[in-house]
Amino acid sequence: MMRLLAGSDIHGSHAVYRWLVQRAYESKVNGLVLAGDLLGCPEGYDIVEDAQRQDAAAIVRILQSTRLPVYYIMGNDDLVELDPGSDQFIAIHGRRVELGTTNLVGYQYSLPFMGGVYEKPESEIRDDLHHLEKLVDTATVVVTHNPAYGVLDIGVLNIHAGSPSILDLVRDRGARAHVHGHVHQCFGRVDRHFNVASGGKCQAMIIDLETLDATVEKGPDAA
Repeated sequence: MMRLLAGSDIHGSHAVYRWLVQRAYESKVNGLVLAGDLLGCPEGYDIVEDAQRQDAAAIVRILQSTRLPVYYIMGNDDLVELDPGSDQFIAIHGRRVELGTTNLVGYQYSLPFMGGVYEKPESEIRDDLHHLEKLVDTATVVVTHNPAYGVLDIGVLNIHAGSPSILDLVRDRGARAHVHGHVHQCFGRVDRHFNVASGGKCQAMIIDLETLDATVEKGPDAA
């Protein structure tokens, strides 16, 4: 059994990270997967990147106490990598990581939204995923920040925020599941797509990668 606690769009809330640590301990999961928009911008810094580096260091200190592997990608609101210099934290963008009978393949770029460093137009995302598709098979859990087009992707102004190329990758390669975030108001599951965007609240899912059974975890602020 391989069970992961999955969340995204935490936006630097240390309270949420501490709650994730508690839930990881109490639920006895095998690891965490974080699907982007991980960092906040603490005050007192003239440069946003410096603020996020300090926030990343603080987040790493919180999550280290789980002693569990943390598989992660960045999101469109993140400007720097979560780089703890530790084997515990595993960046999966552009990589395949084997987990027993399943595997994770990550992709962190999103469609243009806020002008972030991890944003690309659809044509470039399609090119990237074309090179990545050889890593994806029927045992793969694809982890992206951006949703797939038409699935759990209704964003601001009721516009689809999903990527057609991500939808094609998951469908055409027969991926086992797709975990993503980005669109806060669409937290939930449709078929093999899991939107785990917490929106800065204590909200996540425990996903069994082998059975795809999922349990929604919520703290008092997300009730």
